[in-house]
Amino acid sequence: MITTFKKGEEHVATLIEVTNFTHADSAVSPWSYELTSDVHNVSVMVAAASKTLKVNPTWLRFVVESGDFTACVADEIVAWYLIQELTRSG
Repeated sequence: MITTFKKGEEHVATLIEVTNFTHADSAVSPWSYELTSDVHNVSVMVAAASKTLKVNPTWLRFVVESGDFTACVADEIVAWYLIQELTRSG
């Protein structure tokens, strides 16, 4: 596997930065991330004042190298916002 943990983390850090910039006017708190083996692949943890994208670093290397970062990681945040929108309007 050519992709390093650092390269995978750079992808996640950029994703979080862009998300926080894009949703800066949102009423919800900014996103952070955590690389952890406590999850099998990716998970969203929401607390009263924070949202954390938890990503397994070994799995992250795999999805970055295979070109599936957007579908496997970035779309988790997109899905979170879609669910929030649906639950507000429903």
